[in-house]
Amino acid sequence: MRLKPLMISTLLLTIYGLMFMAYYYRTGSEVYLAFSLFALALAYGTGKGNRTAVKIALVFAGLEFLMALFYLISGALLYAVDAAMSFFIIHDVMGYIGKVYQEEKEETPEQL
Repeated sequence: MRLKPLMISTLLLTIYGLMFMAYYYRTGSEVYLAFSLFALALAYGTGKGNRTAVKIALVFAGLEFLMALFYLISGALLYAVDAAMSFFIIHDVMGYIGKVYQEEKEETPEQL
């Protein structure tokens, strides 16, 4: 079974959005609502293959991974799930970027 490109990233960003939405309902903080909508918009953009959304999702997952590692180092073991999700998003996006680069490299002839 072969998945479509960025399917894992789309799924994990949707889960991020739903997690932030749950935090919003639990705490009432509008910051969580903003991050929820942001993650869901990134999930939609990566699902459609929008290049800008893919780049922003890569930066978002990188920062999320860094923050999860900081929390993990401080002893909050539940952030291991967050770090793993961010790692899989980064891995999926980097693989997609590599495939797109190879396809564009094959399409354009070398110009000397």
